[in-house]
Amino acid sequence: MRVLHGPVNVGNQPWVLSRAERKLGVESELVINYDTWLGYGADRILGQPGERSFASMARRVEFGLRAPFRYEVLHFYFGRSYLFFEDRGGWLSQLAPLLAVDLKLARRLGKKIFMTLQGCDTRIAARSNARNATTMCAEGRCSVYGACRSTYDAQRQRMIDRLLPLCDRVFYLNPELGHELAADAVFLPYASCEIETFVPQWPRPNGRPRIVHAPSNGGIKGTPSILAALQALQPRFDFELVLVENTPHAEALKIYSDCDLAIDQILAGWYGGYAVEMMAMGKPVACAIRDADLQFVPAAMQAELPFFRLRPGHLADDLATILAAQARWPEAGQAARRFVERWHNPATIAEAMVACYRDPANRFGLAATATAEAF
Repeated sequence: MRVLHGPVNVGNQPWVLSRAERKLGVESELVINYDTWLGYGADRILGQPGERSFASMARRVEFGLRAPFRYEVLHFYFGRSYLFFEDRGGWLSQLAPLLAVDLKLARRLGKKIFMTLQGCDTRIAARSNARNATTMCAEGRCSVYGACRSTYDAQRQRMIDRLLPLCDRVFYLNPELGHELAADAVFLPYASCEIETFVPQWPRPNGRPRIVHAPSNGGIKGTPSILAALQALQPRFDFELVLVENTPHAEALKIYSDCDLAIDQILAGWYGGYAVEMMAMGKPVACAIRDADLQFVPAAMQAELPFFRLRPGHLADDLATILAAQARWPEAGQAARRFVERWHNPATIAEAMVACYRDPANRFGLAATATAEAF
């Protein structure tokens, strides 16, 4: 079976999943339109960010048109296919008739098509703002909120209405997206971290702790509020804040390993791939979880969520409680490691995914988990 992942690598999910599929004997590849400064892996990169040359676009068009003939399964990400020119404009507008032709051609050829959605590819900003008391989709938080409401929300809705029905299965990584998608879309835990490569380094139960926060986008993560709360606590608690920004992935992992507590985010209502990496290292993670979205998460997974919960309106109080309980952090780190081994194991998720590749009607179940609960 030949499986293609692409055309983007957001959060390293497609790379790690494709490597796990290879271990199951699947010819799985990740080909991306362009790389980013994070330096995640890929088997082939077709161009560079912002490159708009005719040669670069020709590579994308050629690969996109050939892919449906070369692969049995096409697993797309972020609501895009190879012939989805998010950077169109100027002469690239001439390519508009090719929009998603590769996905449509694969459908016509009877190939199996999967889509994994990851967040801002699908989240309708106006509805998130109306639905949630706390969200990054608001003025003064996400810098593109206005553009989302004026332009991108409509584009996302067209993708949901026109492209997703062409897919055999649709998965989503953030449970908030369940509000926007058809009932047969399936919540998928992150498979973005090769857990076996992480040797746990439990947090220090006493002494001066190192607290790490790594915002890829501070407005979306709620970084200003997090930093303000920590600053307010400095007269009462002795700790070191490690802020990791604009750092390649491999270098960032080295920094994380010597920290004791991770603060993820307070606006998205869920945790990210960064939190999974920290838990794999045996570190406790503090973040905000939106209860209204948990209806899309399996009950067994909900019951085992290991996080120190943060309330956006009570950050200083919640962080003070966490800091006062440092002696419990090693135990919390061990629970976090067990959680990723059970729910974020790429080997287990790849096994369930390959079963769906063979038969898209297959029930998506993580058979290797203790209860084999179906998704």
